[in-house]
Order: sequence, then C-alpha cells, then structure tokens
Amino acid sequence: MESTYKNTISIKSRLIKWLIFPFALLSVILFIYIYLNLQEKVNSFFDNRLFATAQSIKENIGIENSKLFIDLPNFSIDLLSNHEQGLVYYSVVNEEGELLIGHGLLFNKRILINRKKRFYNLTYDGVKLRAVSYKTTLNSAGKIHTAYITIGETTEEREENINYVLTLMFIIMAIVIFFTITITIIAVNKGLKPLNNLKKIIKKRDDRDLEPLVFNAPKELEDIVNSINILLSRSRDTIDYIEQFNSDISHQLRTPLAEMKVKIQLHYEKNSEDFIALNSLLNNMTHITEQLLLYAKTNPNTINLKRFEKRSLNQLCKEYCLRTAPRVYAKGFEFAFENIDEEVFIQTDSILLESMMDNIINNTIHYAIDENGNPIGTITLSLERHNNTVWLNIKDEGKGVPKQNLKSIFERYYRVDSSKQGSGLGLSIVKQIAVLHQAKVLASNENGLKISIVFNHKEEEIN
Repeated sequence: MESTYKNTISIKSRLIKWLIFPFALLSVILFIYIYLNLQEKVNSFFDNRLFATAQSIKENIGIENSKLFIDLPNFSIDLLSNHEQGLVYYSVVNEEGELLIGHGLLFNKRILINRKKRFYNLTYDGVKLRAVSYKTTLNSAGKIHTAYITIGETTEEREENINYVLTLMFIIMAIVIFFTITITIIAVNKGLKPLNNLKKIIKKRDDRDLEPLVFNAPKELEDIVNSINILLSRSRDTIDYIEQFNSDISHQLRTPLAEMKVKIQLHYEKNSEDFIALNSLLNNMTHITEQLLLYAKTNPNTINLKRFEKRSLNQLCKEYCLRTAPRVYAKGFEFAFENIDEEVFIQTDSILLESMMDNIINNTIHYAIDENGNPIGTITLSLERHNNTVWLNIKDEGKGVPKQNLKSIFERYYRVDSSKQGSGLGLSIVKQIAVLHQAKVLASNENGLKISIVFNHKEEEIN
C-alpha cells in the first residue's frame, strides 16, 4: 500500500534538523562574540603598548632656558621609526604647535580638546595608522610647559595576530562542527534503529499476516507495538467471526434448499415440465448461493493465512485432474493434463486452489459448446515454467472470448453471454483466489479460451 503522506518529513530529518540547526546558530553567535572580544583584547594590548611608548618619550622631555627639549638618543629614534612589523610615526609638539621632534603634521590639536589622552585611527602620508595622542605638562620655575606626544603605528602586526587567532579558532570550530554533525547523524541513526527494525519487520510481513508482532521493543515503542498487536488480534477475531458467519449462513441456506429439492421430487414426476423447471431453478439458486458464499470466503481482506501451507503444485493438479476428469468426460469433453518435470511447491490452501480450478473448468464446460450445445474439443490443464514464474493454464478449444471482453471477464457479475444462466461470480472468484496466492490471472485466446494463473515467485522461494 502506498503511503498517504508522501510529503511528510521523516523523523530522522527532523531530529537532525533540530539538533544541528541550533548548534550551527550557536556556533555562529559564539564565533562573532569571540571575534569581537578578541579584536577588543588585541587592540587593547597594542593600544597599551602604544601608550607605554608615548610615556617613555615623556621621560625624555626636559626644560632648558624656559623651553622644552627632547633628549632622545638616535638609536631610540631608529627603534621608534622602524617597527618589527610595520612603521611607527611619532611627534612631540609644544603648546604653540612647534614640532620638537618627529613627524610634522602628525598631531592635530583638536584631537585632545577637553581630553588628556585619546586613541584614534588616522591616515598619515597615505598610510593608515592607529595612534595615541597624549598631553603632558612640566613645571619649571613656576611656569607650566605643555607638550603633546603622538605615537602612531601601522596595523599589520595587530591584524596579523587577530587573523592568526581567528584562523586557529575557525579550524577548531570547523573540526568541532564536523564531529558534532557526524556524531549527531550516528546518534540519530542509532536512536532510530529500533523504529527502522520495526518498519522492516512490518514491510517484510505479508499484508494478510495477522499474527502478533514479535519485537524486542524499547520502552518508547512498547505502546505502539502493543497497539498494533491489539489491532491484529481484533482483526483475527473479526475474520474468525466472518468465517463462522459464512459457515452458519451456508448451513442455513443449504438445508432449506435441500428440503425443497426433496419435496419437489416427492410431489412431481421427474419428466413433468413443472419438476424440470423447479429443479432447474433450485439448482441455479444452489449454485448462486454456493458462489456467493465462496466469493465472501475468498475475500483477501478476511482470509486466514493459517490455512496456507507448503504443497506441491504438481501433485495438487494431478490429484485434482484425477477427480475432475470423470465429470468433464461426462459432459462430453476430452480432458488432458500436461505436467512439468520440475516439482514446484507453493504456499496454498488446497481447498481454495481446487475451488479456483473448479470455477475455471465449470466456466469452460458452460461456454465451450457449439450452437447446438455440443461440447467442443479438449480441456487441457497444464503447468509451465517461464523464468521466475510458474503458469497454471486451463485451456479449452471453444470459440474463445471477443478480444475487447478479455479484460472484463474477471469482473464481478460480468457475463459475456447474458442469455445464459450463471452467477457472474465464477471468474471473479478465480481472480480473488489467485490474489490470495500472490498470483496474477490472465486470459487469452489461443484456439479457444486460455486462463492462466501466474505464480510470480523466484525459484528458491518455490522449491
């Protein structure tokens, strides 16, 4: 049976989605947080180093002749100007804006309005710098002298440190995410394994198998398995009830019909027109009743598979032919059985299988006659092997069935010749019994009507 919910998302997909999506979101948030925090820490470190350099310059500022001067050795100037990774720019400016040492135009006095110290980014001589400007004062002879110290450095070193840490962090997070996803998928598969096992057991079972599910279910599935078994038990009870009901109906209908037949025989002469008409009517009623009961009995939804057992199809057909041949000969037909050398075994209910062959034979006897009602030719029951299928054929040598009607002859109440008596159930019962045996039923014209039951089983399943 095809699933009604083809577009439903699987539990596995849902679990993986709900486990991985929050983790991925958390990873992104964590990555952004670490990036911002790391950037702040690295900038803080380099800013403090920059300020420490500015303070070291302050230690070299002196006053001579009421003027500020810088006592900075040449090697110190070289160290300041040639940073290990990048360049350093510096300047010391007095209150009047006069450059005491360093790079001119590096300091803008407006930077320190109402501030003593400020870190900021600027572009100097076409180079992007991170800089600190620092205001310091010296007191000499009661006079206060002000100096503005500015140190700026290119950002290669701090960017390189940030990128190095981020790259390392990205690799670590990628490894963690990969293993998390892998472990999540493995865990989901492991967690769903009992459910998948239950699914395989159910799919492997025959649709008509109503035996309880035997499954070592974990606690989460115990209620589901118990519910399925309760449903199967109720279905078995329903089938048993229907079978008992059919049996009771069969008994209750057959008994009055048999009594009516005896009374007709007692009250009418066998050659009288009334006896012939009433006896024919009773025979027809009996036949229809039997066919209706057999049709109900062979309903695939109400069959009890316990009755099916492994039997030799060759032996069943041979025994059936021995019992049926006298009846066929009595109707004026020849009868033949063509066996195959290979012995074929199938799971079958022998009574139903014989009922199926009976209905085909009866249909043949009924229709394989000429205009005068005389039987035509031979009825042949044969077995054939075609690849992975075994065909049980019953063929007559009558007129066959018009090609356009071949597909309809297995429909319930369909009769090719409506002028003839019959229930119209015979071949539909044949189809039902074939379905019970997981077989197909085919009809074709081959110098007469040929009905084939195709058991579509592999060789190892049959033998």
